[in-house]
Amino acid sequence: MDANSIQYFVAVAKYGSINQAAKAMFISQPQLSHIIRSIEDDAGMTLIQRTRQGSTLTPEGEQYLKHCEIILNEMENLRDFINKAQIDSTQLSVCMTRFSHTSECFNEVCRRHQNMPRMHFTLKEDSTTNVILSICDGTADIGVLNFSAQNEKMMLENFESKNLSYLPLASFRPYVSLSSAHPLLEGGDVKEIDIADLMDYGFVRYHGQYEDFIYHIAMQEGAVNLNESEKVVYVTDRQEQMHLISVTNFYTIGISEFTYQDSAYGVVAIPLKNTSAHLQFGIITRKNTTLSSLEQEFADEVKKMYQSLQEKEKES
Repeated sequence: MDANSIQYFVAVAKYGSINQAAKAMFISQPQLSHIIRSIEDDAGMTLIQRTRQGSTLTPEGEQYLKHCEIILNEMENLRDFINKAQIDSTQLSVCMTRFSHTSECFNEVCRRHQNMPRMHFTLKEDSTTNVILSICDGTADIGVLNFSAQNEKMMLENFESKNLSYLPLASFRPYVSLSSAHPLLEGGDVKEIDIADLMDYGFVRYHGQYEDFIYHIAMQEGAVNLNESEKVVYVTDRQEQMHLISVTNFYTIGISEFTYQDSAYGVVAIPLKNTSAHLQFGIITRKNTTLSSLEQEFADEVKKMYQSLQEKEKES
């Protein structure tokens, strides 16, 4: 049993439905069902009664919920204590979705402060769901994430329910990342790529990010779920993704190129044709907390980065 499992259990109790709780927690319904079964296995008792009308707590589940709520409340008190006691100008703890543009900002802050006599900087890359959970449970202090612009209302409600502050950064159309030597780029300057032309090629995606909206693209002819591609390759980090794309005719979906993407990997980014989808990027922090000078410096660097990218996209 960990803090994330407790939050998932409380969500099922709150919504009275595993399906609704999964949507609220931004994970798949089968994944949440598996988590709940694991919780019950660990507890050695049935905590939730599944019916056609939804999910209700058993008497044991009601008692279990009370203990979970106490634990979550004490965790919040502990986070408040840490925030007040450790406004440390030598610490920077960031959790981000896997976009090189964000990591460049973290690297720049590290470069500026590399000669500090004492420092403790942490960068963790994870899914959108886990970025949110990392900020909620205090394992990171500032998060940078992305989600589909069409889900903005739902995401804002999610942030509000978790007592998080959200700062929107920019919104981008999806780009196709592929090798500069890819067959689709032969014969001239390609301005856009139709998603139908990609179906014969392997799609590279991150393992475990089932809620990542970048894999479900809204096209003019309807939604396209890239997870249903005939060829799918799963990786765990950005560098492996770029290396794989550079030596194959595989592709992935992202936003405009990051610095040195083409020169370092031979991978270019071409806008996706005929899509209404947009990816919204933003920064999340816990409410009622004051960013340290380093956290504020990182936030400013991220804002500058994404606003600059947005201006370039508007000009192109």
